[in-house]
Amino acid sequence: MNEWRTISLTDTTATTVILLLIALTMVVPAVGLFKARRRKATFIALLSAFLVVALAWLVLEKLWKPFPDANPLSIYAACIPAVWCLLSMLLHSGRRTLFAILTIIALLNTAAVGNLIFQSYPTLGSINPQATNIAMSYEEFSQLTSPPTLPDHPDQQVGALVTVSLDGTADGLAPGFDARDAFAYVPPAYWTHPDVRLPVIVLLAGNPGEPDQWFSSGQASETADNYQATHDGISPIVISVDGTGSFSGNPACVDGPDLNIMTYLSQNVPTLVKQKFHVNSDQKTWTIGGLSYGGTCAFQVVTNHPDAYGSFLDFSGQAEPTLGTRQDTVNKLFDGDESAFIAVNPADLLTTAINTGDRRYSQLAGKFIAGQSDKEALRALQNLNELATQAGMSTSFDSVPGGHSFQVWRVALADSFEWAAQRGGLEEN
Repeated sequence: MNEWRTISLTDTTATTVILLLIALTMVVPAVGLFKARRRKATFIALLSAFLVVALAWLVLEKLWKPFPDANPLSIYAACIPAVWCLLSMLLHSGRRTLFAILTIIALLNTAAVGNLIFQSYPTLGSINPQATNIAMSYEEFSQLTSPPTLPDHPDQQVGALVTVSLDGTADGLAPGFDARDAFAYVPPAYWTHPDVRLPVIVLLAGNPGEPDQWFSSGQASETADNYQATHDGISPIVISVDGTGSFSGNPACVDGPDLNIMTYLSQNVPTLVKQKFHVNSDQKTWTIGGLSYGGTCAFQVVTNHPDAYGSFLDFSGQAEPTLGTRQDTVNKLFDGDESAFIAVNPADLLTTAINTGDRRYSQLAGKFIAGQSDKEALRALQNLNELATQAGMSTSFDSVPGGHSFQVWRVALADSFEWAAQRGGLEEN
């Protein structure tokens, strides 16, 4: 009965349907306007659609640059039919209902193109996934004395997915920022094996992004569930935290003029997690990791504060923190002082450690993973892996099929999870 859940949104069939819908939403308005003898208006509307999208590309990619990674041109191209249908609706008063429907189809198709690229939802079922754990507030979690169970399977103990505030402006903390709510996966062993000191995996989303993406598109809870199911309910606690301050924010993971991201992640998050949960207090057993911006940020944290975490996961990260160019980054976040940027840039820190024989990184371990089609990340992470190894870290580089997408990041987390658990001291359980 649930066969529909397995229908792919990213395979060849899905791609063909998307292309057909693009053709439909481009051709039908043109035919309608031509039949209405609005040929000049048709040309002007079509040209305007291209110009509007080109202007959006110019603002987002060249002027504003809110995202550290450039968006593929195919996403902008997919926006053209939506703008075209909307303008056609305004021009053709006689068939506005038809054009309104086509506009909605074109907008949904634009989202489908974005999903085809980033693979946030690989199947229809992933849009509304079946629960493998119980979502709850922190207050509800605090009242539990035993693991939660699924409503349809009361004998099956599962993990808890807890929404928890990790406010970086709370009293007694170093200056951080007012972070968005975090999401934490807590395994059954939290209650059934209270003597086991569970390590923590701190995850960071990309930009644009939100903390809960690691548990929706990233399937982190399913990965943790698969691990605990074969380890007597034992798993690291997985918590996805805010690393940007907003959906489209790009603070480059530094203590900048607006947000103290580095202080928050290196100091406040560990302090707050220990306050909220019973965990292994030894942060050398903890791992910090992330995807895209989050991967870049995770590596920044461990190179700037090697005592904050014992391990890291850098999935598809960049060569260095950036707002588009190094000069823009230096000007906007470091008041034009490039030496201040160099003092916190991972590649420069590692190079200094190599040249001076500094062994501060010798206790750290990590994994760099990129998609095989993600050329920029492949180059960046291979270079960083070489520097990290020379600086004394125990690191590895690997690539998996895919581009700069959740197709890669889901697999990367699943492939790294047991390693992170072992780094956390769970290899004997």
